[in-house]
Amino acid sequence: MKFVSPILVFIFFQVSMVAQTTYFPPNFSTDWETEEPSSFGWCDNGVEKMKVFHEESNTKAFIILKSGKIAIEFYYDDHEATTPWYWASAGKSLTANLIGIAQTEGLIDIENASSSYLGEEWTSCTEDQESQITVRHHLTMTTGLDYGASDQNCTDPSCLIFLNEPGDEWYYHNAPYTLLSQVISNASGQTYTSYTNERLTNKLGFLGLWSEAEGNQVFFSTARGMARFGLYMLSNGEWNGEQIFSDEVYFQSMTNTSQSINEAYGYLWWLNGKDSYRLPGTTLTFNGSLVSDAPDDMYAAIGKNGQICMVVPSQDLVIIRMGNNPDASLVPITYLRDLWSQYEQLSCSNSAEQSATPSVTVWPRLTSSYLHFKSDLSIERVDIINRRGRIVMSVADVDVLDIGLLQNGIYFVRIIVNNHAITKRIMKVD
Repeated sequence: MKFVSPILVFIFFQVSMVAQTTYFPPNFSTDWETEEPSSFGWCDNGVEKMKVFHEESNTKAFIILKSGKIAIEFYYDDHEATTPWYWASAGKSLTANLIGIAQTEGLIDIENASSSYLGEEWTSCTEDQESQITVRHHLTMTTGLDYGASDQNCTDPSCLIFLNEPGDEWYYHNAPYTLLSQVISNASGQTYTSYTNERLTNKLGFLGLWSEAEGNQVFFSTARGMARFGLYMLSNGEWNGEQIFSDEVYFQSMTNTSQSINEAYGYLWWLNGKDSYRLPGTTLTFNGSLVSDAPDDMYAAIGKNGQICMVVPSQDLVIIRMGNNPDASLVPITYLRDLWSQYEQLSCSNSAEQSATPSVTVWPRLTSSYLHFKSDLSIERVDIINRRGRIVMSVADVDVLDIGLLQNGIYFVRIIVNNHAITKRIMKVD
């Protein structure tokens, strides 16, 4: 047994840690530093396969950022870096951020009844039923309003009918989400686009526009605009030294399980690494994580026709995809899995042994002290990463690790095996 004590871990950590610096592109500029794919161990063959994959799946724009720099950037058909495109439901992630910013400013409290900002009788519920629905329920898709309505985008009171107590059911219901734009506008006294640009996108250095389409508020920007937003998320709400999003509690709640019914849903963000998940259009619960081969700490904004902003803190990675429909699903989970598979094939590893993802087990996932590791191949290194994406412990060649000195909370365990990085989520408790 290869046991490592916390004292030895921290000695190793002190001498072996190399700080990673995140690059931020200049605001409102076409300048953006790039990094050669080969510097990440990616081969031309893998890059070409990925290029063909996106060409064959109706992609318009595809970007990979590593530590903020552009590693891959493809455009197809007549699409260019300056061409705006719609985010579809990936824009929900923007709204979640804006609600948090408005709460920090004292304009909104997500625990307040939605009627505080929308006025009374914004639904067809009784006064008591309506008063139980809070802004948090909109963020978590748990308002209890009837999702069986013929038009799920309709925000008229006649379309918003009581079905069950708020918080008792999860369903991907667009209308209650859409009303969050009105919550922000009413609370701020500004148009939704104006508030978005002043509080967020101008600070990230790109322009965007909300436009109404089929009853929904849809955001438009370039793919690089979405990439800037992904980089801001990767940096925990920071942009080039400025902490734009200052409510750490809200930020962490936004990117972690927000209710007990759909573990894979935060505040309008999709979460990987959970034991189960639900999808739009159904109340069925599926076992396993959204993308089983991807790191547990991956989370994503996902929209109709495959608008994707994927953030992977443990790999300092942002992946952006915009385009037309790659498959027929409301939330293209199968496509997301294929996309991740293509990403993994960028590696120059050629042998069957190297190409296959190693089997790694970490237990227990809830612990006060020891973590145990088992793999079919030799474990090269284990990193313990906190929720802000910072490595707090790092040790080589270990199968038992004492984490007793760490503070309680959620951590991500990155295990390096045969040039593969496998990430698992754990919780440290007393």
